[in-house]
Amino acid sequence: MSLASSQTGVVQSIAYSPEIVSWNVTQRCNLQCSHCYLVAGGSAPAELSFEEGCQLVDQLAASGTRMLILSGGEPLMRRDIVKLAVHASSTGMLVVLGTNGMLLTHTLVRELKDAGVAGAGISLDSVHPERHDSFRGVPGAWKGAVRGIQECVAQGLPVLLQMTALPWNYQEIPDMVEFAHREGASAFNLYFLVCTGRGETLTDITPQRYEDALSTLVEAQGHYPQMMVRARCAPQIGRVGSQQGSALVGSAGCLAARQYCRITPEGDVTPCPYLPLVGGNVRNGPFAEIWQNAPLFRRLRAETPGGKCGQCDFLNLCGGCRARAFALTGKLLGEDPWCAYQPTTRGSTEGGDPLTWTPEAKERLDHIPTFIRQRVKVAIDQYAAANHQREVTPSIMTATLQSLGRAIPVHRPHGVSNADSASPSEGQP
Repeated sequence: MSLASSQTGVVQSIAYSPEIVSWNVTQRCNLQCSHCYLVAGGSAPAELSFEEGCQLVDQLAASGTRMLILSGGEPLMRRDIVKLAVHASSTGMLVVLGTNGMLLTHTLVRELKDAGVAGAGISLDSVHPERHDSFRGVPGAWKGAVRGIQECVAQGLPVLLQMTALPWNYQEIPDMVEFAHREGASAFNLYFLVCTGRGETLTDITPQRYEDALSTLVEAQGHYPQMMVRARCAPQIGRVGSQQGSALVGSAGCLAARQYCRITPEGDVTPCPYLPLVGGNVRNGPFAEIWQNAPLFRRLRAETPGGKCGQCDFLNLCGGCRARAFALTGKLLGEDPWCAYQPTTRGSTEGGDPLTWTPEAKERLDHIPTFIRQRVKVAIDQYAAANHQREVTPSIMTATLQSLGRAIPVHRPHGVSNADSASPSEGQP
């Protein structure tokens, strides 16, 4: 089967570019995780074929996608996953694998690395094997994940350790960050639960614990400057970072339908993995048409959230999680009910004269890859405001990046020059 294609070929000048796309390449999975939004299991009745997948990758590349996350289910259960990775990396896209790690053998890690995969996001939810195994539904899941982490690190494939914050493991967050650092992970991503799919009946941590966990992440980034520390599905990390005088690159609020979307195994295009709302299907129309013109996507770009999110002084840094608002209130553009912050006056974080950029700073910003430029700019603006600066200079830019403990970009995929590269953990959902 062939996917629907655009009549115009390469898409030019897209106002909102799908820079990061997460593709659930299969419904199949070797685990039974309690929180799985996809309700993954053993069947894969209508997933996109290899030929359709290659056509999809070509459409994504033409639409401006810079990072492709191959996820699942368990993506390694597709026998053609290495070939899909080869095709995707040949387009110049940064290819990242999202896996539970159990199937990562020495040979497969080498094949993935040779295929151009830039990093592997591996899920681990506890330092205690029995707790992780219980949550993931299969004995030995912890041991398999850790073995996969160690195999990737040994062969030089960057690892993004992924943890989901839940009531039963919340106290382990500092230990998990330290574990990730000790094992040589390049990044630690803490996911915050969106109660959808198999996780619809799970209990989330409290809003106050969200605040505490985000503060812990900000502190951890300072303590482990060479390891990226990120919050996922918690755009309020930008506010918390600002309040603590820290700048975190990638803290530019929710990217759903603006720079990011998800494609299901069957080809449905959704704003993010945790929003069960469909903009279209790539078997029925070209991806570019769905991305640009789907009413669902256009609404998310055009309308301001309601409730306290719309009135919040951190609206431009956060905006609330649209998936969580929908899951808990049924309102796509409702306020995020799991945010404990009470807004003061809209725009107070941007009070006074607006920030200005010197010509030298603007020139330096232009040299940052477009893939992460806007998020870097927001982080720099945030750092400058937190330090009561009204003008962004090259020295402010340097101080912002030094506060993160690294320069960017830090990694490049096969065949892509350093000037076009970006870190594999940027945007990993």
